[in-house]
Amino acid sequence: MKIKINKYSIPNFSDMKTKPSIVLLLILFCSVSMFAQVIVPFNQRTSVFTPGKTIYNVKGDFTMIGNTNLTLVNYADNQNNSVSMRYVDIDGDSNTWNSSSATLQLSTENGANPLCSNIVYAGLYWTGRASNEATSPNIFTVNREVPGGTADVNQNNTIGHNQGVPFSSYNLVVSRNNPSNNNRNPIYTITNGTNSYVFQYTNNTGANAVTMSINGGSAVNVPVTLSNSGNTGTATLVTPYVINDGTINITIRSLVRNTATNLSTSDTQNSSFVNLNVSGTTIGTITQSKTFDKRKVLLKGPNSASYTQITANANDIYYPETSDGFMYSAYAEVTEFVRTNGLGAYTVADLALIEGVGGGTGYYGGWGMVIVYENDKMKWRDVTVFDGHSYVAGSITADFEIPVSGFNTVQSGPINMKIGMMAGEGDSGIPGDFFQIRNHQNNDWVTLNHGGNSTNNFFNSSIFTGGNSRNPNLLNNTGMDISMFDIPNAGNTVITNNQSSTRFRYGTTQDTYIIYNITMSVDAYIPEIEGLLSVQTIDNQPA
Repeated sequence: MKIKINKYSIPNFSDMKTKPSIVLLLILFCSVSMFAQVIVPFNQRTSVFTPGKTIYNVKGDFTMIGNTNLTLVNYADNQNNSVSMRYVDIDGDSNTWNSSSATLQLSTENGANPLCSNIVYAGLYWTGRASNEATSPNIFTVNREVPGGTADVNQNNTIGHNQGVPFSSYNLVVSRNNPSNNNRNPIYTITNGTNSYVFQYTNNTGANAVTMSINGGSAVNVPVTLSNSGNTGTATLVTPYVINDGTINITIRSLVRNTATNLSTSDTQNSSFVNLNVSGTTIGTITQSKTFDKRKVLLKGPNSASYTQITANANDIYYPETSDGFMYSAYAEVTEFVRTNGLGAYTVADLALIEGVGGGTGYYGGWGMVIVYENDKMKWRDVTVFDGHSYVAGSITADFEIPVSGFNTVQSGPINMKIGMMAGEGDSGIPGDFFQIRNHQNNDWVTLNHGGNSTNNFFNSSIFTGGNSRNPNLLNNTGMDISMFDIPNAGNTVITNNQSSTRFRYGTTQDTYIIYNITMSVDAYIPEIEGLLSVQTIDNQPA
């Protein structure tokens, strides 16, 4: 067994001044380097507004929102995404092919007014799997057929047995009657399965040469003019008969037959045709094309009139084209965008995804956002956002450890610790994956879960973000895991006072998934300076 260790340098402390802060050192161990590995080492994510700050020491907290942009064609709560998938598209914009939204809300802890909270940092993440072929290019084009409006048609056609009438729901069936004297003639049935128009081109001549009945009713004579050319007879309707198929008119002009009267009843093709005209307006389909780029998405906020294109840097985070299950993860900072738009619904559209069946792994895709904020009424917390790309392959037992050190929990009283996480491709129907924390008392592992999953199926396509509303609001998000939950710590049994380090562990026995974001906050010990005003003497007299 090989152990791969990724080392990290100590962050710059120049901005920390007198406040104790988290020093978060992330080391991921890969117990099976071939099948489960940290592709991109996890590092603390900093803001362009505070480039040296890796720890956010705030009176405040963090929150997460997000949603899926791909769902099942036939939705079910426990169905994995290895079947046919389709885009989620909720924005009513014909220019976007996939879209979903989630609503940003902030805490009211200690009477805090969310409208008075200040956005310190916001990061947008998106992920997906968009190929089941030999490669998965970063930029690719998708074609789809969609209703394409109306078109005027006016065509003359000749159709025979079992042929459809163009632009309509009707088809022609030719048969022959079987009288006892073998004096047979062709029968032309034009039907759409509901209505039937039956024409008989009899062996008679004159006014009763052709008859017609509708839906099994009585046959009536149809005035025709007859002409023969060799063994071919043609009956031309004096007044063409019109069948209306919605917006299409089917005009029967003439019937054609072999004049022989002893042909087999199974002879449906021999010179038995209908000449007709199809005219009117039809609804057709058109082929649309869109070029997707894994590094680009569209973002719209509650105060946005239109979408803004967001582009990830090439190294943020990982875009495998020939390996690692083709599951990609992307990141871009959107702090200024969220500050401008504030609270409300955020919509992310046109992730680089495809519809259909993606093999045993399947297709998935969606987005998430981490927001760090402050409010003077809230408690002091140390918040850290870190990301990378860990690929965990299925059908193999794998354990990964994440040591976290350097934070300073409060000196006394209960300790609250919150974890946020984003992952991709965890299936609701495949158990065996877990997420754990080390108990400070005896170094045992405490297996975690939240209100949307279980201890034996932690990565189960659930989005559990503290009541933030979503559209669509699905139980099964088919490969998208976004969770935000408190570590159970009654009596400080897991995390205690004056603690500065802990360890996490995650792994699987079956499922395949990626982790690309973990965010943490703890109640922090932050000494606050209070001024003391005392009067010793007044006019040289003791006070």
